[in-house]
Amino acid sequence: NIFEVVNIPGSQSIWREVKVWNNHAYVTTEAGGGLQIINLNSLPSPNLPYKNWTGNNAIFGQIDNIHALHIDDGYVYLFGSNLFNGAALICDLNDPWNPNYLGHSQGTYIHDGYVRNDTLFSCHIYDGYFSIINVANKANPVTINTQNTPDNFTHNSWLNDAGNALFTTDEVDNSVLASYDISDPNNIILLDKFQTAPGSQAIVHNTHTLNDYAVVSWYKEGVVVVDISH
Repeated sequence: NIFEVVNIPGSQSIWREVKVWNNHAYVTTEAGGGLQIINLNSLPSPNLPYKNWTGNNAIFGQIDNIHALHIDDGYVYLFGSNLFNGAALICDLNDPWNPNYLGHSQGTYIHDGYVRNDTLFSCHIYDGYFSIINVANKANPVTINTQNTPDNFTHNSWLNDAGNALFTTDEVDNSVLASYDISDPNNIILLDKFQTAPGSQAIVHNTHTLNDYAVVSWYKEGVVVVDISH
């Protein structure tokens, strides 16, 4: 018996990306307005406080559009914004209602990314590669290594539970889900490439992992679950 509790207004767009941390939802869109923050503590009441956060400290009031985000261990990483050529903006969420900007990555536009502990796996879609970035120092991230993906249009990435294999997607026709051995970040090894139906021109979009499976969304092909235990 699913029903809508509330509809939070925002900039006109056909899409959003949302992540939840500490009973707060964080919402991005390229339609502008910064990072939307929604306090979920009063659910299921429809009276949810919300606001748009546009930066503080060195970027006070400067954030407008943001493509995607990832949250890990109390830090939010904002990708593909209007600042620093779309590099990753890093903010702490010690106060979930008031993010605190700490720093940004270097290099080219990041479309999306995955973070675990002190490592960011960033997807540089227009340059066709992913980066492994040490973000232990949030004010000065350091790139460890980069790796081109099979179709040179790196859309998203996700790490397996063990932390020794990375999976990537390329958002182009007839593309593949690719896997890499990243146990030694200085020696990245391509392990395998997977397609739902080779030659169908299907486009792979996003992958996530759950236990020994990759859960993958494809244009045309829908959702595909892939055994990655081997």
